Amino acid sequence: MKPVGRFLRSLARNNAGNTMAIAAAALLPLVAVVGSVIDISRYHMATTRLQNACDAGALATRKAMGENSIDETSRNHGLALFDQNYADGTFGLDDLERDYTADDEGTVTGTATGELPSALMSIFGFVSFDVAVSCSADINISNSDIVFVLDVTGSMNCPDDGSYCPGSNNNNVEASNARIRGLRTAVMDFYDTVDAATSASAQIRFGLVPYASNVNVGTLIPTEFMVDEHFYQSRAPHMKNVTSWEFISSTQGEISNRRNEFRDGTTFTSTTYDLNNSAACRARMNANITAFRDIYIGGTLSDDLDVESTSMTGNVRTRIMSGDAEYYRGVPTYDYRRSDKRCLIGYERYDYDADVEITYVDQRVVTQELDYWTYQPVEIDVSGFYSGNKRVLTATGTNGTTVSHEWTGCIEEARTTDGSNFDPLPADAHDLNINLVPSNDAERWAPQLPNALYRRRGNGGNSNAPVNSNATMPTPSYECPKSAVRLSEISRDVLEEYLREDTGFDARGSTYHDIGMLWGARLLSPRGLFAEDNATAPNGDAIARHIVFMTDGELSINTETYNAYGIEWWDRRISGGTNSTTIFNRHAARFQAICRQARQENISIWVVAFGTSLSQNLIDCATPGRAFSASSGDELSERFEEIAERIAALRLTN
Repeated sequence: MKPVGRFLRSLARNNAGNTMAIAAAALLPLVAVVGSVIDISRYHMATTRLQNACDAGALATRKAMGENSIDETSRNHGLALFDQNYADGTFGLDDLERDYTADDEGTVTGTATGELPSALMSIFGFVSFDVAVSCSADINISNSDIVFVLDVTGSMNCPDDGSYCPGSNNNNVEASNARIRGLRTAVMDFYDTVDAATSASAQIRFGLVPYASNVNVGTLIPTEFMVDEHFYQSRAPHMKNVTSWEFISSTQGEISNRRNEFRDGTTFTSTTYDLNNSAACRARMNANITAFRDIYIGGTLSDDLDVESTSMTGNVRTRIMSGDAEYYRGVPTYDYRRSDKRCLIGYERYDYDADVEITYVDQRVVTQELDYWTYQPVEIDVSGFYSGNKRVLTATGTNGTTVSHEWTGCIEEARTTDGSNFDPLPADAHDLNINLVPSNDAERWAPQLPNALYRRRGNGGNSNAPVNSNATMPTPSYECPKSAVRLSEISRDVLEEYLREDTGFDARGSTYHDIGMLWGARLLSPRGLFAEDNATAPNGDAIARHIVFMTDGELSINTETYNAYGIEWWDRRISGGTNSTTIFNRHAARFQAICRQARQENISIWVVAFGTSLSQNLIDCATPGRAFSASSGDELSERFEEIAERIAALRLTN
């Protein structure tokens, strides 16, 4: 046996048996590390999930509020969405409590708390973890410019539920549930949603462009950007001279050779009472009727008399004429009635023929009368609309008379191209340039003159060549919507009044999407006609620009309607021809060209198809993801409110 000391020294030098002791010593710290990692991971996952649920509920609560006050309904909306995102017991969380409140300005604050039991750390005395999150949400618009481009064509009179619409667009009378009535409500709901979300320092402006086949923007355009003369599909009178003679005087000469005299009755001219007897009545007759003479009553002198001599002094003609003429003479008479002492005084009339000499004086008058019309483009001076009495005169009235015109405010567009490719935009398509600021007449706008326009017929059909005719040709169909409103900080009362039927916001005419979108974009553009007002906001912050485009139908053209491009059958500015399909396709392509320009100016386009399908043409115009449809007035209000909320930037504030 080895000595004990040697064994112990050998054992001390040999470490092969220490592993178990070291492992036992290291076990507890390892458990603590792993347990803390697991429990901390569970804590973070529970907290993150709880925070997301709190955020979702806060947004739902604020959206449901509408105004700035919270109620049980809006709070329950938030709590329900919270529960959908964090079911009770998730990650083992106990004692979960959550709630939402709102301050006077409408900011929603949410809180959520609970207790998360530990999984492994309980062996070290950590039994549970307290979990708490908070969140808040608000609707808060900064600077925004919003233009409503609203279809006010005739079909907007029809019921919003798609039921039978009699006559032509309900005979142009609003149905009790007319689409245009739903539109009025939807616009006001939109306004209220945005107004409730506007911060005190922000500028919120609204503009309105009602459109049909035309837009009424004349009052918004400075007069220096309007033409003074313009060609219209009108008519020019061709006059002829007509001579007539105007009577001046006639002098009766001697009467001789009376014949065929016969009594024609008695005419009494006065009545006198309280005369004592017949003699007094006769005396009164003699006092009142002192002279009766022959008086000429003949017909046309040239028919009855011979001209003995004629002399002219300038345009005055004197003729000495003689011949047979009709005459009458009066013989004084009276009638006395003794019973009431009434005296009737008069004369007995005798008619006869006689020879007479007459000196007759008249003058020559030369007047012009319409010979025929030439129906053709006529250049008309329209500068009178911009000054003075705001009227323009044309020689287009019946028989070539002068007609006075007042301007309703609708315009003809600047000159354009009849091409079909608008990407890129042709340089000569001035009408499609949303940033157009005219510098010459080709770029200027013209006032519409509907009462001087005609659809000329001739040469076997609708002719584009001048037509001579004595007939009155038909006038084109024409509608001019209510005047557009430039961007302004409009009040609710003013907006509500504007949208009323009795103030002119009514539904008429055909659907030309391009002219409505064009002027919606022009009102918003920071680089165009209104750049001075649109480029910046008073607080210096950026401006969000939006078009809310609502239509109840597809593009609908009529080649004989007077629109912003004249009367297309005769003016032919869009296609150079009269094919309806070609003209339709050109307008659709122009619509897309305008939409592209607007989006390039960072204008968001929201499109709502009301009571009609959401066509690809409408979808392509809208900013991606911002095209909607509505089948009823209630759905239209929902879509408008949804757009308003998205414009209002419903957002988490922390």
